[in-house]
Amino acid sequence: MNHFLYNNKTLLIAVCILIIVSGVILAYVQYNIEPWETIGGFLCGIGLGLLLIFISLKKPLD
Repeated sequence: MNHFLYNNKTLLIAVCILIIVSGVILAYVQYNIEPWETIGGFLCGIGLGLLLIFISLKKPLD
C-alpha cells in the first residue's frame, strides 16, 4: 500500500487540490445558504488534511 501511495503521489496531490477548489467554489456560489456552505467547508477541510498527509509521504524502505 505504501508503494502505491508513493508511486501515485502527484496524482493524489492533484486530486486533493481539486477537492479544495471544488469546496471553495461551492462555498462561494452557495453563499448564505447554510447546508451548502457547510459542505463546502467540509470539502476544503478534507482536501487540506489529505494534502498535508500526501505531501509528507516519504519513500518506503523496501
